[in-house]
Amino acid sequence: MRSRELLIIDVWKPLDKEVVGAAELELVRETIIQRFGLNVSPASIARALADHGVRLGHPEILEADVRWREHNALLTPEDLTFGTLEAATALMEKIERLRQRFEHEDLMLEHLLYEVRRIKSELDLLASNEKAANRHLAEELAQWLTVWLQNPQIFSEWLALRRNTEEFQSRFL
Repeated sequence: MRSRELLIIDVWKPLDKEVVGAAELELVRETIIQRFGLNVSPASIARALADHGVRLGHPEILEADVRWREHNALLTPEDLTFGTLEAATALMEKIERLRQRFEHEDLMLEHLLYEVRRIKSELDLLASNEKAANRHLAEELAQWLTVWLQNPQIFSEWLALRRNTEEFQSRFL
């Protein structure tokens, strides 16, 4: 990531400003996206600049970072609190809506895929825990995410077929 830090400094120097604010952070962030394809937070940019002695406009930076995090938070804690089949279904519906929304935004789509893979890994761990209360639901949702990750276009049809299986109905209905 050293090259990213150098890019941040290289973009910052010609601006010839004494203090970095939200507008300057956004300019640096956009340059990093164009050059590296990384959507870095304003706080990480500010940290790199501060490490090189640049003065920070703290309130403005904090506000910019909060806005960036809210915009980039794809799933809320409520989305990830699923103890029922209905909640798991709602999560999958939201994931699919996000996939469709980001269909032509490579960075955001990759961010979504990363988050789904992370959730699937956590579900796999939960499903392997013999003592977990929602073990079977975690196992089922992990299977859903596997299919979705492999081929999201067929997921809804696959899920309809899955819900009609004897195994699914005996386990969840």
